[in-house]
Amino acid sequence: MRIAHLIGFAAALLACAPPVLAQEIPLGYRLPTQEELADKDRAESPTRFARAVADFNGDGVEDEAVLLKTTKYSGQALFVRLSDGNKGHQWVQLDSIDWGPKYPNVNLSMAIEVLKPGIHEYYCFDGEKDCNLGKKKKIRLTKPALSYYKFASSGSFFFWDDKTKRFRRAWDSE
Repeated sequence: MRIAHLIGFAAALLACAPPVLAQEIPLGYRLPTQEELADKDRAESPTRFARAVADFNGDGVEDEAVLLKTTKYSGQALFVRLSDGNKGHQWVQLDSIDWGPKYPNVNLSMAIEVLKPGIHEYYCFDGEKDCNLGKKKKIRLTKPALSYYKFASSGSFFFWDDKTKRFRRAWDSE
């Protein structure tokens, strides 16, 4: 029974992995293993909340966000394989976590999923000096965004800013 479960899990993981493998993964990173994706909270998603696909920058071509493990230290990172219209894709790193030498074998701690366009509440943007956690503001997103969170903990979302031509991060939980 356990072997059948592992084979099914491996098939589901491979079903979500090929698009990333179509382009070389950023140097120093790798796809997470089955073991690193085994947390029970991840069972609700066929991608184990480690991959999200949408047109984040609005150029008409799907982009792909993935959580990757580093090969150089105990850590993980959030990357987006961002399209340049019909010119191809490039990797953009949005976040990274370094667990340090005290924690050499940490499973993926973060999760990602597509956040639909619409009105979303947030506390502040990354880099703001005064992040008022008492009162939420609202933002209207016209394109899909990327929800980035830790299960039962803090969260944020990344959205494409057409003016700066890069992602911005908004914190939507304490």
